[in-house]
Amino acid sequence: MVYASEAYQQYWFDWVRFVHFASARVYVFNFLARLYWGLVGNKYAKWSNFLPLKRWQRQEIADVIKTDVLQVKMRGQISTGHNSLAAFIYFFIFLAFCVQTVTGFALYSSMSSSRVAHVFAWVVPLLGGEMGVRFRHHLFLWFFVTFIIVHIYLAFYHDYIEGRGTVSSLIGGWKFDRVESGEQPK
Repeated sequence: MVYASEAYQQYWFDWVRFVHFASARVYVFNFLARLYWGLVGNKYAKWSNFLPLKRWQRQEIADVIKTDVLQVKMRGQISTGHNSLAAFIYFFIFLAFCVQTVTGFALYSSMSSSRVAHVFAWVVPLLGGEMGVRFRHHLFLWFFVTFIIVHIYLAFYHDYIEGRGTVSSLIGGWKFDRVESGEQPK
């Protein structure tokens, strides 16, 4: 016979919290690895690519907006790495990661004896108490959910429009560069 037991006899929310905290630790270490890769990685991973400081990067941002958002151009420039608009948006994603991490550790500081969490205890009064911190943490959750949906859509969109196999390369490992007639392959 199956019956509902008292709340204190069910530990499913403890499992939810455990998965959340374990995922947070993986997330933080992954973010630290990405920060490191931005310093020592290849030319596509360098931090200088994420801020449009050069004129050609700002021009590429305008070109991508005309092609992908406004759709006033049929075909834009094809970038080997991220285009400048995507790279600039990733810069804001990294900032959002920082806010999410700081607010998460700030919320954790009130219930933890960890020294790492207590480093972020100053954030709680700064943002108006735990409710303000929780609100911002939750707001950025929805920012990431929206980003993931748009990111997946644009990945498939560019895979279809550019015909380079970007999404397919996740499975097969092959990505193609289009060679116009009369051009020499790279």
